[in-house]
Amino acid sequence: MLHLLGNEKVLIFAGGMLAALLGAKAVKSGKPYKLAVKGLAAGIDMQKRAMETFQNMKEDAEDILQEENATENG
Repeated sequence: MLHLLGNEKVLIFAGGMLAALLGAKAVKSGKPYKLAVKGLAAGIDMQKRAMETFQNMKEDAEDILQEENATENG
C-alpha cells in the first residue's frame, strides 16, 4: 500500500477526487449555487436576445434585397 503513495499518477488521481468532492460540496451550498443559477439564466437570456437580434437583422437584409430587386425590375 505504501508503494502506491509514491506513485505520482495515484496521487494526482486522489487529488482530483478530493477536489471534485470539495467542489461538489461548495457548489451545492447556498451562495455559489445561487450565483451559478443566476449566471446560467443570464447566459440563456443573452443567447435569446442575440437570436432575436440576428433574426431582425436577417429580416431587414431580406427586405433591403427585395426593395433593391423591385427597384431594378420596376
